[in-house]
Amino acid sequence: MKYRQPGYHDNDYQEERQKREKRGPRGPREIATREATAVVRCFNCGHQTSPQQKIEFDSICEKCGDDLHVCRNCLHFDPLAHWECRKTLTTPVRSKTVRNPCEQFTPQTVLDATGKRAGGPSGPLDPRAAFEALFNKKT
Repeated sequence: MKYRQPGYHDNDYQEERQKREKRGPRGPREIATREATAVVRCFNCGHQTSPQQKIEFDSICEKCGDDLHVCRNCLHFDPLAHWECRKTLTTPVRSKTVRNPCEQFTPQTVLDATGKRAGGPSGPLDPRAAFEALFNKKT
């Protein structure tokens, strides 16, 4: 009910409450979980590489060809920090998108949860079949 002040549709509110009590408590909802893997993403194109693959000074992205040993791919990169780095630097790095010889570089790993569903109810893989199953009347 929109308004629950005393006297405003009292009968309707009581009926709703009685219906809820008859139904009982709701069970836990099923949450669609996905497999998540740790990856290192290129700041330019988003191409994912494995965190086990060591990023050297001369490493480049397999997809776009940009440098990977740059401040934008570093764990310590923070646009709001002094010289845009959370670590204490003696000299600033001017360009954050060009290869630099920073000793404190640590590749930023993120969780990629865009993969397949993990252990959920297996449904049809065809989108049309999924649509049909969604609106199929059960008799």
